[in-house]
Amino acid sequence: MNNKHFHIIEQVPVDYYQNGIERNIFQRFWHVNKLKTVVRLIKDSQKTILDVGCAGGWFISEISNKFPKTKCHGIDIYDKGIKYAKKIYPKIEFKTADAHKIPYRENSFDLVICTEVLEHLDDPRGALLEIKRVLRKYGRAVIELDSGGFIFSVAWYAWRKFDGRVWNGSHLHSFNIKKLERMIQSCGFKILSKQKFNFGMAVIFLIENEEI
Repeated sequence: MNNKHFHIIEQVPVDYYQNGIERNIFQRFWHVNKLKTVVRLIKDSQKTILDVGCAGGWFISEISNKFPKTKCHGIDIYDKGIKYAKKIYPKIEFKTADAHKIPYRENSFDLVICTEVLEHLDDPRGALLEIKRVLRKYGRAVIELDSGGFIFSVAWYAWRKFDGRVWNGSHLHSFNIKKLERMIQSCGFKILSKQKFNFGMAVIFLIENEEI
């Protein structure tokens, strides 16, 4: 991650998501609906889950609450966010780490969640390969980001004029669905399902780890 982009991430408040969900109707709708969509893709048999790009830990803490027998982990490059997450959600293992170098051994997880992260990374394909490395064979990943459509582009432009202004300049890549599909498949994943949600502004893939 370059210094300019890291500076953008550092200016985001550690409790940005928690406060936004409590106080902003748009953020609450967006993230709660995303959570419901992801939860439907999780199996009780998946006992180890990693959230790549967990920020202040709200999302993976909600997953942990819904699947209390599952061991949940979260990583993020933003050290202040990780320190905050460790304090607020002590039952979850958090680490300060780069998505390009995930600090876990091969075959560590049944499920990896990566939401609204790839577009912020220097090397999104490299991050997908790291996700593949730490997944068990036939383990699954949930990949979510904006759909690249016109409605999202308008909403994103407007959002960055107000509460979302902390994210100005944070998107290093833009994806349409076909481009993302090709990248996922090139990393040796099988796409099990894909769906749009939040009025078509976001897309979520359920993918499975296969051999290249």
